[in-house]
Amino acid sequence: MRSRGWTTVTGTDRGVSELAGYVLLVGIVIAGAMTIMVVATPLMSDSQDHQEDETSELAMEEVSARLTSLSASGGSAATEFRLLENQQQTHNEPELVTNQGYINVTINENSTCSVNTSLDSIRVETETGDTLVYEAGGVWRQSSDGGVVSVTPPAFSIQDGHVDIDLANLTGSVSGGSTEALLNATTSNQDSRNAIDTLYQGDCKRPDNITVEIKSDLHEGWAEHLKESGGYTNLTVDRSNGTTTAFLAQSALPPVTNDAVNNVVNLTNASYMSNVTVSQNGIAVSKNASNNYTVYVQPVADDVGIGTMRNVSASGNVTRDPLDLVFVIDESGSMTDSPPDTSLDKYEVARNAMQNFTTYLNPGYDRVGLVGFQEVSWNAYAANVYRTNDRSLTPDLSQFNSTVTNTGHSGGTFTAIGMKRAHSILSLQSNETRDKYIIMLSDGENTGTQEIYVGGTRYTDPDPATERIATLANRSRTTVHTIGFANNAGNLNEPFLTQTAANGGGNYYYAENASALEDAFELIGKRISSTQQVARTPFSTNLSANGSVQTPQITGNVSNLANVTRNNNTFLNVNDPTAPSTFSHAFSISDGGMVNFSATVYGCDQWVTTGRSQTINGSNYPVTRCKIMNASKNTTVSGSNVTVYTNADSTAFTTMLANTRTADWQANLTDLVVNRSLYNATTDQLTLDSNQALVLYDFPDGKNTDNRMLTLYTIGQSDEMRPANVVDISISNIELQRD
Repeated sequence: MRSRGWTTVTGTDRGVSELAGYVLLVGIVIAGAMTIMVVATPLMSDSQDHQEDETSELAMEEVSARLTSLSASGGSAATEFRLLENQQQTHNEPELVTNQGYINVTINENSTCSVNTSLDSIRVETETGDTLVYEAGGVWRQSSDGGVVSVTPPAFSIQDGHVDIDLANLTGSVSGGSTEALLNATTSNQDSRNAIDTLYQGDCKRPDNITVEIKSDLHEGWAEHLKESGGYTNLTVDRSNGTTTAFLAQSALPPVTNDAVNNVVNLTNASYMSNVTVSQNGIAVSKNASNNYTVYVQPVADDVGIGTMRNVSASGNVTRDPLDLVFVIDESGSMTDSPPDTSLDKYEVARNAMQNFTTYLNPGYDRVGLVGFQEVSWNAYAANVYRTNDRSLTPDLSQFNSTVTNTGHSGGTFTAIGMKRAHSILSLQSNETRDKYIIMLSDGENTGTQEIYVGGTRYTDPDPATERIATLANRSRTTVHTIGFANNAGNLNEPFLTQTAANGGGNYYYAENASALEDAFELIGKRISSTQQVARTPFSTNLSANGSVQTPQITGNVSNLANVTRNNNTFLNVNDPTAPSTFSHAFSISDGGMVNFSATVYGCDQWVTTGRSQTINGSNYPVTRCKIMNASKNTTVSGSNVTVYTNADSTAFTTMLANTRTADWQANLTDLVVNRSLYNATTDQLTLDSNQALVLYDFPDGKNTDNRMLTLYTIGQSDEMRPANVVDISISNIELQRD
């Protein structure tokens, strides 16, 4: 019986229903998976592309960092980089692009002062179609539609009026794999120097404005970079030719370049100078600015050398080093002959000449000795030492004059033994504090042939032996003079006498008669006793500025220098040859202030020798300096005796040089200014810097000299001086080599 409302389901029907459910479930899963694949595959591809883009960007940044580090290495060096991780991706292989653009820098809108440097780049196309570019030290991203953004900034900046550019000049080739970069430091440094020298030449040494033009297919990105950094006056973008141009006017440059208000000075009155006064009274400059200018004055010559030749008696107010002198006198038989101008025999004339010679010496201060020489027989020679008060060298000149009357006159001539004995006396009894001299007189040729040893060498000829002794004597600071005393020079061996004197650092004199012998002794006496000396005039320079006296300064120990005090100011003797350094003046002066020039020559109460000498006409004369200046005896050098020369006065300066007499012991003014690069003798033009002048002091004339001193006056800064780092360009020449 069937109940109402119920449906009976058999076992077979339930199995069919479960299978259908499973089929339906699988279908749903497969359909869902297919849907996910259709939708997700493009998304996964985009994600992978962006990831590869980021990897490429990081790789390009690494390239930039490594090349920047290489450029800054300071010497030739190398580095290595890799742009692509997957070397099979040949469709985005990197590329080196050269000479596609440039950076041009121009100073003062002057085409001569212009540097054009090519822009080289490394480029790689990304999976998204963008291009990553390394250019000028920065990394850029350029989209397919031409848009450009900066990933990392380039090595280019404008800051506080300074333009800094670091450029890599790339050559060779690059790969996605390993690429080696080699820096040539030598050519890089040279190219960088050439660029700077080109910019800062001629009138461009002091920039009034700077123009930087960048031509690149990335010019839009360059413009954005410059807009962010600022520092320019105007920025222009020309899309038609792909350039971005930054212009820096004077107002954008550092204040040091503004010559209208800075401390740059032009003494020939350039346009930026309000007023310049140059006269014999002084120099004044004005810019109508609140400036203080540094003034520096120094002599052109390292040794001023103002002075004259003075004749000083033995008792005069001058001291010199004491001297020891030995007469070496011929005592051969021919000395009994008479010269043609006197009835006296030659040995008597020689005695008188020696006695007169002692008047040039200082008793008790100088010492003198006497050695006679002769050949006493065919195989013997003799040196006779004539002692005074039992001394070979005596300071008792009066007693010595009696000793000279003991000389003999027999036998032959043998100079070597006399010279050897005199050299021995000076070597044993003199010292380094005393000047040493030998005066050898002979009236004929050597006649002996006996052997004699000199310095361990055996001689059988007295001529070379004598010459050798003179050489040894001179090495021990002994000066040897020789005199040939004969009526006829043919009776003498003059080449021998001349060579002996030359070896001894002295001079040979020929005396044909008694009068000539006196003259020879007198000439030697004046020279060695310093009766004629180069006296260095004591003076001091005096500059005044803003009502203040500016005294000269000398660096080093000046305690030994003479000085005078006037109106509480101490003035050093700036013409002392023993001064430790050259004098100078250094001070500051306000805008519009006048600097006045003068010098004062003083009297001298005591002269002293310096141990130095000057050569005049082949002879050496001692140089003396003033030890005590006399302030009450003074002469001012100023007004018409002071002349100021700037570059505008080249003609007058050339005339002055041509009309200036210079003594043998003074530096020639033309040589001085030429050697200091202050004057061009070929063009007759002064070559001073804009802020320089030459000041000529005309001192009282000396013997054969006009006694003129040139000083170099410098105020403020020169317009030749290049402001530091207004534009700095560094070029790195890098060769790329792909593996």
